[in-house]
Amino acid sequence: MGRSITRPTAELQLRQEGAHGSARWVAAWTGKQIAHAVNDEVRTMDWAVGSGRAGKSFLFRLGDALFQSPLSWYANRRAWDLSPGFQRDRRLSFLRPVTADCLSCHAGESTPIAGTQNRYGENPLPAPGITCERCHGDGRAHAQNPLRANIVNPRRLAAVERDSVCEQCHLGGTARVLNPGKRWSDFRPGMALETVFSVYVPRLPADPNRIKVVSHSEQLALSRCKIASGDRLWCATCHDPHQEPENAFAAQQAHCQSCHQNTKPHGEACTTCHMPRTESSDGGHTAFTDHRIRRPGAPKVLLERPDELRPWRPLPDAAQRARGLGLAYAGAGRLEKAYELLRSLQSPDAAVQDALGLIYLRANRPVASVAAFVAAVQADPQNSVRRLNLAAAYLGAGEPAKARAEALEAIALEPLLEDAYALLAEIEPRRAEFWRAEFNKRLR
Repeated sequence: MGRSITRPTAELQLRQEGAHGSARWVAAWTGKQIAHAVNDEVRTMDWAVGSGRAGKSFLFRLGDALFQSPLSWYANRRAWDLSPGFQRDRRLSFLRPVTADCLSCHAGESTPIAGTQNRYGENPLPAPGITCERCHGDGRAHAQNPLRANIVNPRRLAAVERDSVCEQCHLGGTARVLNPGKRWSDFRPGMALETVFSVYVPRLPADPNRIKVVSHSEQLALSRCKIASGDRLWCATCHDPHQEPENAFAAQQAHCQSCHQNTKPHGEACTTCHMPRTESSDGGHTAFTDHRIRRPGAPKVLLERPDELRPWRPLPDAAQRARGLGLAYAGAGRLEKAYELLRSLQSPDAAVQDALGLIYLRANRPVASVAAFVAAVQADPQNSVRRLNLAAAYLGAGEPAKARAEALEAIALEPLLEDAYALLAEIEPRRAEFWRAEFNKRLR
């Protein structure tokens, strides 16, 4: 975890070229830094994301904004290829924003500017790698006077709080929904995850032969081992986050045989057959360990309703349950389900108004969408994306002057918000080239 984000090094000196659609790409070591090129655009990389075991993705800074490169290094193949998710993009570019929720797991500490997608303070990553505090909480008092009482030890926590320490990053789900007024960085070890945000998962896994990279907790919960063991089995039963075992085979066998004492090894580690490397649906040419601990040849369980979601742990308040599940469905594109849950909330906050605005906009109800987005902007006036959403609603309602004003407000808050320039080009088609040029100026 301490190697989660590092500076790019000379270890990846292989020059490689490739193509995606009509775009040509090149990855190369310049002698001082890693450079990626797409057609005629070249960017030098500032940070590498990942320990390198599976591979590394790359970030670069443009002004005060962070973006992800479309190229990643894959360790097993020792090759460059498209980063996860870019395979589905028609246009290959350097414009994928690196958001605060991404860095909440990948970085030890970041400095996002509130209300923006990917703007950060002067030092965007004060602690690039994951630090001890991610699992143990604030360590200042413990450093001065090391006592059990002034540091969090996850093993001594109740099961929900203990598991939340791992779930904060190893439970991606289909959607993650922040509680009102919370930021991703508000979670601290010792809290229940739902104090800050909730995770929503499918009622059953959509495809038993494929897994998501960040679904370890979800997979483990489906295993017979976890079901039979209950709270006794958790991540640290098998994983030591502080060191790698000298003999991985012996360590794996010891973990399994601590419960299965009468089972004799068959020459391979138990995990070879019961936790095989399985293709991920979102990991980009990479296989990951399947934590479902399945019996080889077990029958497949097909999902009748792959779009049904449930909270990982339900919230106690009925209104918060409806809000969270509604926003999760909105994020997953299930707008009818989202609307059923969100429309009846008595005190909708900015996130709910924003979701309702998008639902109305897609349902071709421009007046209702304007009203919802106005409420969202009034509640959160420094949010660039909500300003942009309001601009789109005004355009749909036939008020281009108001749409233009809101799009310009969005750009003032976030100068590299590409969609705002695209909307201005739509509002003023005769000046479309001007707005495209304005955006390209910002990229230099």
